[in-house]
This record gives sequence, C-alpha cells and structure tokens, in this order.
Amino acid sequence: MTDNIKLRAVCDKDAPFLFQIMNSESILDALNELPTQLCDWEDAIKEWSKDDDEEDYIICDGESPIGWIGINNLSSNDKTAYLKLVAILPTHHNRGIGQNAVCQVIDMMKQIGYSKIALYTDLDNHKARACYSKCGFKIIDTLEEEMSNGKTVSRCIMELKL
Repeated sequence: MTDNIKLRAVCDKDAPFLFQIMNSESILDALNELPTQLCDWEDAIKEWSKDDDEEDYIICDGESPIGWIGINNLSSNDKTAYLKLVAILPTHHNRGIGQNAVCQVIDMMKQIGYSKIALYTDLDNHKARACYSKCGFKIIDTLEEEMSNGKTVSRCIMELKL
C-alpha cells in the first residue's frame, strides 16, 4: 500500500539516512555511483539549501524515511524540471512507492506551472523505466554516458509533458 507515502523536504538531520541509502550496494550498482562518506551528505544538504535550482525530498512511509527524490533545473526559463534521482531502500522495492513519489512530484510541478519533466536513466534499468512509463514518461532519445564509477552506460532521456 502506498497510502502513507509522503514527501518532506530534506533537512540537516537527513544526512545519515542519505549516507545509508546511497551506500546500499544495490543502489550503487543501479545508479553506477561510487561510495560516499557521511560528510559528503552533510555538505550536499548545506549546498542544496542555498540552491534555488534544486529541491530534494525524503520519501517517507508515515514518519519513516524510505527513499530520496530530487528535482533540479527549477530556475530555468523553459519550465522544464529534471528528475535527478529516485532511490528507495531495497527492502521497500516493488510496492509502487517510487511511482507514488514520482506522481507527487509531477503534481507539484504542474501546480507551479512547469510544462514538462525530463530525466535520464539507464536503458538496462528496466524497473526504473517501467516505473517512469507508468507515470507517463516516454523515451525521446538515447545516448552513451560515462558514469561516476567509470562505466560507459547506454542511457535514455525520458520526458513527460505536463
């Protein structure tokens, strides 16, 4: 059930949770990321708080943090927001939580007048692509991209017109 899924703005106290989730082996593998330190997340949260171009949310099941979703490009004149990341704790996968969180972001972007949301994801990340497709995103292009972990990955750009 996704009835209790809520988004709340990231705050300083969320650094340990972001450190935990973003160092999960399955999430590192799925996102082609490198391990991080707690201080990296403390610094990131401080930077985000000063950045009008970006908003980051903790995905909660009731009061319990279970994921992170981030949006950027919010200062653009073209009213295209980018979904920069969705990460859900592996113990909460396959429950519709990601789709619920993405739909909440879509509703927020509609309410504040954005015309579309775009994102990049790996072509072989079938679960993520399926989630985004269920939310109405369509693949508009593909590319090869070198990721943080040094791998070159086939990726796609997906877009949703609001």
